[in-house]
Parts: sequence; structure tokens; C-alpha cells
Amino acid sequence: MATLPTDPSLPLQAGFVVISFLLIASFAYVSRSKRAALVGAGWLTLTGILAGSGALADFASMPPRVVFLFAPAGLAAIILAFSRFGARFAALPLSVLIGFQGFRIMVELLIHQAVREGIAPPQLTWGGWNYDIVLAISAIFLFPIAFRLPRWAILVWNTFGILFLAWIVGVAVLSMPTVFQKMTPDNTWVAFFPFVWLPSVIVISAVFGHLAIYRKLMQNDAR
Repeated sequence: MATLPTDPSLPLQAGFVVISFLLIASFAYVSRSKRAALVGAGWLTLTGILAGSGALADFASMPPRVVFLFAPAGLAAIILAFSRFGARFAALPLSVLIGFQGFRIMVELLIHQAVREGIAPPQLTWGGWNYDIVLAISAIFLFPIAFRLPRWAILVWNTFGILFLAWIVGVAVLSMPTVFQKMTPDNTWVAFFPFVWLPSVIVISAVFGHLAIYRKLMQNDAR
């Protein structure tokens, strides 16, 4: 069973909790759905309990237990993005959908702090193999001018956003202590509370946001 190498600071834990709750709250607000709020709260509770109990910390089994949690979440993000639920988000202005991705700046700062505290492996931050902060910063700059950009430019930017996410997910998987491990130190911190919400809520939210942009671009009026 994996363990955290050291006790994380309270501000670090609070940062992940706040961002995760804000993301769920924003989805519930935009969807105007009590069901979405309940499902989101339920997902936070379920994943939090599993991580807090140590049930996800077994990386000896194949596949690791965390896969049974994160893989369905990714599939759900794809399905929801092109459902009636996702239609409400695709109805938002394109600038809002692009600017939304700016939340990843704070996420990258938290991951960087986790590395400094010895909680997360350095390959997961911008000092290693994570280039996600570039996309996040660009989202802030593009937010006020998105309506002026040609559709192809937004499509390219959005595709890079998806690729950056896929890249760092690959790095994260190859850093887990399994037979497929290619990078060290080990990436096991995401099996613990509240860091479990990084892949199961935060990354999934970013993926959903990018898919909502694709759906928006498929509409006749993508502004």
C-alpha cells in the first residue's frame, strides 16, 4: 500500500478542496439543475471517502484501483459534454468557455507547491513535463478577444488544450508504481484525500470544458 511521503500543509489541502467545490458549484449553477448539484456532491463524497479510507492506495493490483475511479469519470465527461447537460454549457459565450480554462493556473500553482512539500513528483509540474500552465495563461489573454478570433484559431488552441491534458495524464500514468512505470519518483499522491480530486474532478472539468468548446464550434453561431 502506498503512503504519502510527508504530511501535506493545510493551505495545500484547502486549495484542492476549494477549487473542486467551486468547479462542481459552477457546473450546477450553469446547468440550473438540482440533480447535477446532487450528483456532483455525491461524486465528491464518494471519491473523498474512498481516498480518505486508503482504498485507492493499492498499486500492486493490475490495473491499480484508482483506474476504476478515474476511467469512468473521463468517459462520463465525454458523454455529458454532448448531452442535454452539455448543451447548456455550449450555449455560453465562447469567450466564457475559453476563459474558464484559466482556472488551471491555480491548479498548476498548487501542484508546484505539492512538489515543494514533497507530496507530488516533480515531473507533474512545469519544472518537469507539464506544460499545462501555458494553455491556462493563454486562456486568460484570449478571454477578452475570443470574439475576434477566427474559428480555425480557436479550434487549434482547443486541440492543443486537449493534447496538453492527454500528455500530462500519460506522464502521470507512467509515473505510477506499476509494471508500466517509466518515470520516477512515484505518482501515488492522487490516491489520497483531497488530491484524488485532481484527476477525478479538476482534470475531468478541464476536459469537459474543452469538449464544450468543440460543441460550440460545431454550431452555426459559435460566438
